[in-house]
Amino acid sequence: MNKEDGFPGQISFVLPEKIIDLMKSNPLISELYITDIGYYPHAKYHFRERSAGSAQFILIYCTEGKGEICMGMVNHFISANNFVIIPPGISHSYRSDKKEPWSIYWIHFSGTKAGLFARSSCQILPIEPGKTSRISDRLNLFIEIFRNLERGFSIETLEYSNLCLSYLLASFTHLNQFREIRKADENDPLTRSINFMLENLGRKLLLDDIATEVGLSASHYSRLFQNKTGHSPIDYFIQLKIQRACRLLDNSSWMIADVSREAGFEDQFYFSRVFRKVMGMSPVEYRKRKG
Repeated sequence: MNKEDGFPGQISFVLPEKIIDLMKSNPLISELYITDIGYYPHAKYHFRERSAGSAQFILIYCTEGKGEICMGMVNHFISANNFVIIPPGISHSYRSDKKEPWSIYWIHFSGTKAGLFARSSCQILPIEPGKTSRISDRLNLFIEIFRNLERGFSIETLEYSNLCLSYLLASFTHLNQFREIRKADENDPLTRSINFMLENLGRKLLLDDIATEVGLSASHYSRLFQNKTGHSPIDYFIQLKIQRACRLLDNSSWMIADVSREAGFEDQFYFSRVFRKVMGMSPVEYRKRKG
């Protein structure tokens, strides 16, 4: 069974033709703009084929699982922490792996400067996690755009969303420069450990895992972290997870189970207990408060 879309927890925006025409005529954003953008989590049976290619550039960023992309009759395999940019007019198809379905963020973008962000198109390129990788910062840029587009298509919203697009694309195409901000803190074990937590919010980390990452014993690292932050490392990690969950509850219509899984909690009921302990209310109550 192949599916083009319709996945639990998905986010997608397809901008109407009238809105695209509006962006083309806006000198602030006409050189680079979004036509479609979204996120498909655990997209089993996801499949798309365009024999004549697309009218826009397409960026596909795989964060989990794996899949296969065929461009111009050449097959490529893509897995977690890989991305690819498909140019306009290139015959292509892609599909999620049946056993390990991918989670992908994707963008269709166009404009006179679009090609400048696609100099390495048709290649599967890696974004390896590490001490300076800033993967969570990149994902937050996607969420920033999603959150704004959810508010409608006013001129200000379109301008801001598309100005964010330049920064987001640069986080792929200028990877070393994007990571430079973290390099100054590479030797600080506290900063390194927090970066490690941010890059692994979807995992269950133990104290030993974090201490090993920064090259310290668990007891020494725990004392150091407690003295500098006032929290134990695991309590701090849990707070980061809940912050991630709050952003998803604020900026998406995902089911609570999907938010729980994305924040690294396999058990939805345990997630709800932890959420209440940190936030003083349940995830459902937190979401309703916006109404």
